[in-house]
Amino acid sequence: MVGDWSFSSRTFKLSTSLLFLSSILVTISFFTPYWLQSFSTPKLPNPKFTNLGLWHACFNGFHDKGHQYEVKFYGCRHVLLEEYDIIRSELIKPFFVATQFFFTICFVGMLIAIGLVLMYLLCIDDYYRVKVLRWIGFDLIVAGACGTIALIIFGAQGDGRDFMPDWEQNYLSWSFGLAFVGVVFMYVVAVLFIVEARIMQRKEIARESQEKQQYPMERTV
Repeated sequence: MVGDWSFSSRTFKLSTSLLFLSSILVTISFFTPYWLQSFSTPKLPNPKFTNLGLWHACFNGFHDKGHQYEVKFYGCRHVLLEEYDIIRSELIKPFFVATQFFFTICFVGMLIAIGLVLMYLLCIDDYYRVKVLRWIGFDLIVAGACGTIALIIFGAQGDGRDFMPDWEQNYLSWSFGLAFVGVVFMYVVAVLFIVEARIMQRKEIARESQEKQQYPMERTV
């Protein structure tokens, strides 16, 4: 029930609040096109590549490396649109696909955790509460691990010379930073939920042992 929130422990309230914050950060980083960004310099006032996210790429006169086509790209588009077919091999590198894959798993794991928290608050029986808290914790650990893999892959390869042009001007940007903070919070929240499950389990064991001690006394009355 919704009233369970008011009777929840401080640990549960803290972990749920941090999960909400982490979800906002991960969601913003998942959809915004600023994992990689190019900054203009006096030597390069108008870079052909401007910024890139997991699903959108923005260009300013970018063309294929081999100059096989006369097409130049301007503005931001989804990376899977047909307009980018002629630069598909340059844009969708294997490491970039791996980054998309692992961070998508991270995002889905976050959604599952939110669903489990709502189920815990609204419709779960007392018997399953400890198990659900553990499920949330382990789910967030797996999601955080996938997010970590995605960040490591993109952090190592995203601003390299083999990806976007003028790589010396390309830097990891704020969407990448939000993803990093969100994933760190995932680990923190996972530990808090597992700790809460352990505390609740101990309380249940203590309650059961106390009832067993009282039961023979009630029989003799």
